[in-house]
Amino acid sequence: MPSIKQLRGRIRSIQSTKQIMRAMQLVSASKLKRAQGRLLQARSTLGFLDGLLQRILASVGALDHPLCRTGEGRPTAVVIFTSDTGLCGSYNNNLIQLAESFLKRDSLAGTQLVFIGKKGHRYFTKRGFQAAEAYLDLAGRPDLAKAEVIGRTLIDGFLAGRWGGVKLLYSAFQSATVYRPQLRDWLPISISRQETADRGQADYIFEPSPEGIFRVLLPRWTLATFQRVMLEALTSEHSARMIAMKNATDNAEELLGDLTRQRNRIRQAGITKEISEIVGTAEALK
Repeated sequence: MPSIKQLRGRIRSIQSTKQIMRAMQLVSASKLKRAQGRLLQARSTLGFLDGLLQRILASVGALDHPLCRTGEGRPTAVVIFTSDTGLCGSYNNNLIQLAESFLKRDSLAGTQLVFIGKKGHRYFTKRGFQAAEAYLDLAGRPDLAKAEVIGRTLIDGFLAGRWGGVKLLYSAFQSATVYRPQLRDWLPISISRQETADRGQADYIFEPSPEGIFRVLLPRWTLATFQRVMLEALTSEHSARMIAMKNATDNAEELLGDLTRQRNRIRQAGITKEISEIVGTAEALK
């Protein structure tokens, strides 16, 4: 059984750890709020571009663009979004498991991995996978300019014939406590026309031609989609870290309660023993 001195040392250590975890929880909550705001803006922007794209598709016939052409016979790039740092619970493990599941189903010779985040890069390169591209300095910051640079690089690789398709593997943010890993196709772009009730009533005039607007709009829509996915991943990361730090804080609080009760029992036992010795000595002196 540990002594009171040992228990006091453990209690002080856990109290210090609890304060650190609590501070990290508050920092993650603050970062989550900012990232969530950026994500809502990105979703709104993409929704606006979706509306413009659907208006063009409803007004003209078939439209063609290099971003819509399938590159058969060329490898597929899988972009894996993970965090640069740890302390975020099962966030990275869930993404890595989904990636491994896809790699087992798909031919390894036909897949190239692009890493955004150090955790995924470190895990797969240690197991012999080569990185087609790696971006390891995001540090959990929702930088749209950097997301645009990465997205343009991937688009250029697709248009140059380096990849026949690009898939995005990331955590989709749903709420402050819910995020789910998913794998989605990004390139080539698959465009579907949405049937609307007032489609026949809408009469839009395009200047310049719808085809010209489509050629300019589709790359912007594609980049906006990538930026939104990156913000989804970063927002999910902050959510996961906030939850992990909250659980650590709660566990520290519970452990402190157990150790405090154990310390009090030992102290009470010592006091009871001393009283018994005093009473016994007094009885012996009578």
